[in-house]
Amino acid sequence: MRFLPGILKELTRHVPTVLFNSVDWSELASELPQISKRMLQKEGYEKLWDHQKNLLSSLPIKLSLEKIKSPKVTHKKIAGNLVLTLYFSQLFSDEGLFLDLRSHHFHQEGEELLWHPSLLWTKFDNHFRQGLLKVYEGFYLEEDEIYFEGLEELGLIKKSFTLSEKKELGDLFRGHFGSALDKEMSFQLSHLQASMIKMSDFFLTKKVQVSKDFLYLGIYLVTLYSTLHEWGEEHMVKKIYLDVRAKFL
Repeated sequence: MRFLPGILKELTRHVPTVLFNSVDWSELASELPQISKRMLQKEGYEKLWDHQKNLLSSLPIKLSLEKIKSPKVTHKKIAGNLVLTLYFSQLFSDEGLFLDLRSHHFHQEGEELLWHPSLLWTKFDNHFRQGLLKVYEGFYLEEDEIYFEGLEELGLIKKSFTLSEKKELGDLFRGHFGSALDKEMSFQLSHLQASMIKMSDFFLTKKVQVSKDFLYLGIYLVTLYSTLHEWGEEHMVKKIYLDVRAKFL
């Protein structure tokens, strides 16, 4: 932890410590020089900024290269819906994603959301990203076969797992989604952290080693939850996901 850049330390303190015990640290150690280049030299930032600007061009989400001087959100439900739209939309980008969705990077004017992405970004391994998309698709479309295919592609299901162990992991991962299938969902950071702890305990018990991408996903989720928790609204997450999916597929 002491080798991580400052902003990453700040964000990872919201990620349960037990998750770090499941990460492949040799993989993360090789990533540290890349993280430093991105944070200190802005390596790749403008290229990804241009790509995400095009990705989001049809949405009322506008990117700013300048920091938000006076973050303000006047319609928190609309803003929250847009942040969720942003969260899902970036997962469809094969060029990378900005990970920091904390509230002070946003400013709302009417129904338009202004966003300044911080320097913290990553590019998921494409196999991992496609697996994650399958998990969301399987969950929201209630297709168990796709759901478990996704978990396997994320590297979370070992070939030695019994059906009972697969079901246990599937149920734990569903814990992140709460009641998102049939009604509006509120976002509690404590719920996400408790869910992460249960999942990490499962990984340690079953000796599952997760990739650095899973840690980045944890940071991405924590920043999403912290903002939506702060704004305090409930959201129809399934509808937002399906709208994004229809746009990109």
